[in-house]
Amino acid sequence: LLKQESPELLQLIEDFEVKLMELKDELHPLLEMVKNGTIPQGKGSRYLQTKYHLYLSYCANISFYLVLKSKRIPVHSHPIIERLVTYRNIINDLAVIDQKLSSEVRMLLKNYYDKKETKLRKEKKFAVFLPLDVKKNKPKHVPALANSQATAEEPSDGSDMDEEAALKYYKMMEEKLKLKRKRTEDQDTLEEEAELEGEDPNKKRGVTYQMIKNKGLTPRRKKIDRNPRVKHREKFRRAKIRRKGQVREVRRELHRYDGELSGIRAGVKKSRKLQ
Repeated sequence: LLKQESPELLQLIEDFEVKLMELKDELHPLLEMVKNGTIPQGKGSRYLQTKYHLYLSYCANISFYLVLKSKRIPVHSHPIIERLVTYRNIINDLAVIDQKLSSEVRMLLKNYYDKKETKLRKEKKFAVFLPLDVKKNKPKHVPALANSQATAEEPSDGSDMDEEAALKYYKMMEEKLKLKRKRTEDQDTLEEEAELEGEDPNKKRGVTYQMIKNKGLTPRRKKIDRNPRVKHREKFRRAKIRRKGQVREVRRELHRYDGELSGIRAGVKKSRKLQ
């Protein structure tokens, strides 16, 4: 049904995902390089900016198209379709230039992501793992020298510390639960002992809920069998209903006969055979 109504929808959703990924993973890092000065100002930088804005406009138009579809507004005669076709054609025209620049772009992106990875490794290596209260009071900008000294004194891995902290917390909670259960059990036993001490030895012991519940091997009976009067009344009501189908009720003539109100069914015979 979706393919019949709007065959372009699935293709547009796929395009939307691909273009957003390209914006995030390729064009945004390249524009950062232009700002940093890694890529010099010129035709290449202008081309990257144009392509970035073109992709953003294309994604914005696709999102508007999806909003229209979600509100069940007919889009066949809407100008958004022409706009999307125009953007699609322009992007297809850029494929030739992208193919020429693909090797350079790959090299730039590889250098960018390599630098980013090394930076992350360094940050992870020189990170200081402190307790939560110390981390809260720690200033935002800590000198690099202090970080290096702290790591030299206390080298550790973040993931191991997190696992150890989680394990400690889990054990602590488990012990708390065990103590709580033990306290409740002790309290119940003390209450039972107090009740037993306060009872008169000559007095009969009271019936508990467990005793009432334990009826033994008694058969399960219906609720209606408890009261014979109600049971007979129900039997009489059902018998009256059955009799209506067997014997015709006597109708008194309150006014003159004007024919059958429900009509006469020719196929129904209500006569009796004479023996």
